Amino acid sequence: MVHLDYKELLAAKALTALDAEDAHALDTHLESCGDCRSELSAWEETAAFIALEAKPIEPSAKLRRLVLKSVSAEGRSQELARDFVEPGAESRAGQFDSRVLTFEKPHRGVWPSLKSFGAIAAALVIGALIISLLVLWQRERAAQQELARLSTEMQRAKAQLDHERAVVELLTSPDANMAKLAGTKDAPGAHAMLAYDKNGHAMLMAKGLPAVPKGMAYQLWYIKDNKKMPGRVFTPDAAGNGILEDQIPAVARDAAVFAITLEPESGVQAPTGSIYLVSAT
Repeated sequence: MVHLDYKELLAAKALTALDAEDAHALDTHLESCGDCRSELSAWEETAAFIALEAKPIEPSAKLRRLVLKSVSAEGRSQELARDFVEPGAESRAGQFDSRVLTFEKPHRGVWPSLKSFGAIAAALVIGALIISLLVLWQRERAAQQELARLSTEMQRAKAQLDHERAVVELLTSPDANMAKLAGTKDAPGAHAMLAYDKNGHAMLMAKGLPAVPKGMAYQLWYIKDNKKMPGRVFTPDAAGNGILEDQIPAVARDAAVFAITLEPESGVQAPTGSIYLVSAT
């Protein structure tokens, strides 16, 4: 038998309706086929559910009369046959015993051995329902994952829009100051702009930065009279763009140098990494 033949026997196996030969062949196949073992387990659960939920069905009065009538007719036929046996026929019958060929009782097939067609139909219906429920569950789960993804993207877009609006407000304020940061040899294609007001509220917009290794981030620095004051850290997106909002120390709001280095993602109090962006002195 091929694999498909064994799969057709699984439902009957779960209902203990296989003859010895088919059962032995299927058991041998199950030892090396995990797919069929999983499907058999599902059929066995279905069969157990049917055994618990199925209710006995009382035959109709018409069917009861037909069965009793058939049994009575068979009994009368056997009595008539005994009455017409010739005297001595029984003794002569023994002479022909050696010439009588006996036929083996045919093996019971898979489906005729089932107790009722209704049980098969119920098993198939329940199996189809289980499959339908699994399909619906998978679709609902996929829809929830897609909804979560869209929600995350919307939150990210809203945050970026809020930052851009804050930058525009800062740039259009009458007391705004701006500083341009250029890329060093470690990030020749990067550049950034830092805008801040007289109160030290600052917004940094960087573009073209290299991707950061895991556990690392870029950190902003305020440098005045060779004193390096730490700012906040940020991680750029896949395109190397990043936005940072920070508060400049009062001593660094006039004639300070701004720089960006690569540091541990938690930030440090003194720069340890290479400089990727720096403003003009």
